[in-house]
Amino acid sequence: MSEVLLVDSVLLFLVTVCAVAIIEVRSLYAVAMLSSVYSLLMALVWTNMHSMDVAFTEAAVGGGISTILLIGTLVHTRRDEKPAKRRLHLPALLVTILTGAALIYGTFDMPRFGDPNATIHHYRVPEMMSQTVAAVSGREGKQQPPEGYEAPPRMTPTAAEWAGAIHAIDEAEEALEEAQHSAPKASEGEHHEGAEEHHEGAHKHPTDDFNGHVPNSVTSLLAAYRGFDTMFETTVIFTAGMALIMLLRRRREEGEDDFSQRGATLSGQVILRVMTKMFIPFILVFGFYVITHGEIGPGGGFQGGVILATAFILYALLYGRNALYRIIRPRTLEVLAACGVLLYAGVGVACMLLGGNFLDYAALNAASPGDGEAMGMTLVEYGVGITVCTVMIIIFNQLAELPSNPSRRRAGAKAS
Repeated sequence: MSEVLLVDSVLLFLVTVCAVAIIEVRSLYAVAMLSSVYSLLMALVWTNMHSMDVAFTEAAVGGGISTILLIGTLVHTRRDEKPAKRRLHLPALLVTILTGAALIYGTFDMPRFGDPNATIHHYRVPEMMSQTVAAVSGREGKQQPPEGYEAPPRMTPTAAEWAGAIHAIDEAEEALEEAQHSAPKASEGEHHEGAEEHHEGAHKHPTDDFNGHVPNSVTSLLAAYRGFDTMFETTVIFTAGMALIMLLRRRREEGEDDFSQRGATLSGQVILRVMTKMFIPFILVFGFYVITHGEIGPGGGFQGGVILATAFILYALLYGRNALYRIIRPRTLEVLAACGVLLYAGVGVACMLLGGNFLDYAALNAASPGDGEAMGMTLVEYGVGITVCTVMIIIFNQLAELPSNPSRRRAGAKAS
């Protein structure tokens, strides 16, 4: 048994034990904690499969913000689940078994894990993994394909179009070589300087260029190849936040504002107060780092937005929502949530105004398309991060909303 298989087996066993415990435990607080443990174990599973972006998301969303929101929900419910009169529900069990059997049956047509002949390895992904998106597109200012590169088969364009694109690149390369040979020889210092400018392929960027997109292939897929999909996912998050406001926000009484509800705080806990003040700045810096460097490494707008929201929610838990409202008002959160979606869509519109397609980030910098794509992806990641962060804080605020003051309502009724 290989080491990877052994680690996977142990992790999956612990995940199964944790899932069974979540079903059997009657304490809702214990369920929330076990759910966090489950998410952290799954993050380790994804890490062992070298899926770092998914692991990052699982840890930030599943183990972090979801646990906080579940505990916040328990404030409005009882701590323990009522014992069920009938533990076994046969129709539900039958539906579960049939659904599981259908899912297992569907896996029979799936390729083996890591199969090089799988469909996903013969389309856009290989170009992004080999950093050759720019080479096959033939766009000026991007690097040429590596030596011995063969374009993978794909649905469109056709094989003839592929061959034509690569042939055009070869002709341009030959013409460049002829021009270099026919040019008068320069001095040694000038020749060395020219060699740096006209390296293989005569691209306009240094040899460590992003090749027309960003080093993190996951970001290239989500922000460029699946840019429309990710934009509408951000819109779904924004819609969920607005729907929660409409469902849970109560009407304010006369003379009552957002600061009328103080709520319980943990400011008396000295250790928590000191540790929170110490860690919140680091959480904020790390959140911005994850968003900004999403195109270079694991992370991005979704993970970074959740991390930023965790800092604000932690501050509210310790000092109360009134203290949070002094930093950022609820109305400001709602405006920022919309601004994040508008920033994402606005980048696409800017690309169109500059002569490119919607979300064709290369149009943002015609002289250096690779840098334009990197800049565009960073901007849309910030759009995602702003929306995710503000919606998470909105959800927390709505879950922590207290019912109207009964004495205030009675006083208003008597006055009327």
